[in-house]
Amino acid sequence: MPLLILKFLEMKNLLLLVLPFVLFSCKSGVEAHKAAIEELGTNWDAATTAVTGFAEALTAEVNSFNAVKEATMLTEDAQKMLKGDAAAKYTEAVNAFNTATAGYGAIQTELNDFVTMWTEKAAAVTALKDGLAAGKIEGDVNAQITELSGLVTKANESLAAWQAKQAEVKAASEAAAETLKAAYEMVKPKK
Repeated sequence: MPLLILKFLEMKNLLLLVLPFVLFSCKSGVEAHKAAIEELGTNWDAATTAVTGFAEALTAEVNSFNAVKEATMLTEDAQKMLKGDAAAKYTEAVNAFNTATAGYGAIQTELNDFVTMWTEKAAAVTALKDGLAAGKIEGDVNAQITELSGLVTKANESLAAWQAKQAEVKAASEAAAETLKAAYEMVKPKK
């Protein structure tokens, strides 16, 4: 019996010696996700900056074409006074310009819908970051990280698609704007 007690005490001492190493080697649930959450936060912020920058540039571009339209639009009375070839060319130029710049509407609609969803999901990214800082995260962290990382990928893919569409619309709008300006110069009222 004393031998058994001695063995038990040796095992107890061994357990007390090994236990701290076991505890330190096991990361808490939050710590296990630290790198993934930090990477997600960095990627989310970068995507947010890129989408916001694109939205601002797109708005400025649309505003510049709106200014062209305002500068080259004849009043209704002035349009009624146009006759023949000049009237046809001006009307054709206005229609071509309106058609070309209408392409911005589709991009803006997609972008606005995406930004609405993105803004809603930003709260989940913030919750993960805050949970990491506080040492406690609710829910299935892996699923949250996977979903939100997928949205970052979608943001980058959508941004590339919007930029490609925007380049096409811009080229068509610039050409139509030049035609409209030339037509306007031919028919504008003399001062």
